[in-house]
Amino acid sequence: MNASVRYPRGAPPIRLVQFSDCHVQGTPGAVYRGVDSRQTLAECLAVVRGYGPDLLIGTGDLSEDYSEASYHYLKHVLTPVGCPFLTLPGNHDDASLQRRIMVRCPVDRALVHDVGSWRLVLLNSAVSGEVPGSLSREMLSSLETALGSRPGPKAVFLHHQPLPVGSPWIDRYALKHPERLWEVLDAARDIQLVAWGHIHQPFTAVRNKVRLLGSPSTAVNSLPGREKLTPDPRGPACRWLELADDGSFVTGVLGKGWSEDV
Repeated sequence: MNASVRYPRGAPPIRLVQFSDCHVQGTPGAVYRGVDSRQTLAECLAVVRGYGPDLLIGTGDLSEDYSEASYHYLKHVLTPVGCPFLTLPGNHDDASLQRRIMVRCPVDRALVHDVGSWRLVLLNSAVSGEVPGSLSREMLSSLETALGSRPGPKAVFLHHQPLPVGSPWIDRYALKHPERLWEVLDAARDIQLVAWGHIHQPFTAVRNKVRLLGSPSTAVNSLPGREKLTPDPRGPACRWLELADDGSFVTGVLGKGWSEDV
């Protein structure tokens, strides 16, 4: 974490943690790609509690088996972190079940959460029975409304990557028709960042002055640029963001085996 950042005068930055691709199952001890995903999530949450976030955002594939038990478990382990949490669905999630149990979750329309000067907008890019993602007309319309109805900095979160990240094994399952999303974002003002999960690796890029961020997984991460998922020895991780009142922000990776800001 970059502790040397100097923020402008005003409210302290919002400390946000994005966690993703937990792949938790309803049965204790169940294995995902060779690891106990409940245990790796617990390792990440221990680091997260030390960081002291103001808000958690889960960007999909929180469950591996679509089970009610998996969401009850997630709620059980997230609540002691001591801050609000929002989630959105991935291709391994049951969106309706996730919203019923986790509560703050978009299904048909964007979920809007205002904190400080920032507006955070969460989207559902999951399509039942498919691995790649897509955004419905209603989802895009509600996104457009959310972006246009309040001034100030904005961040958009979804599960599927809206552009290639250079890893063939997961780029074949990206967001379909991403130009529809970019059309809405390019027409809006004050978009500071777009963040997603799904890719099981940290990623950062810039498009039209908007920062693009991919989150690692709390279960298994992959070395970048590989034809197939190749486990990263640094282990599970999540992304931290500190959002300043003036719209600036800093970000990096949070995990026991990770040291660099990505």
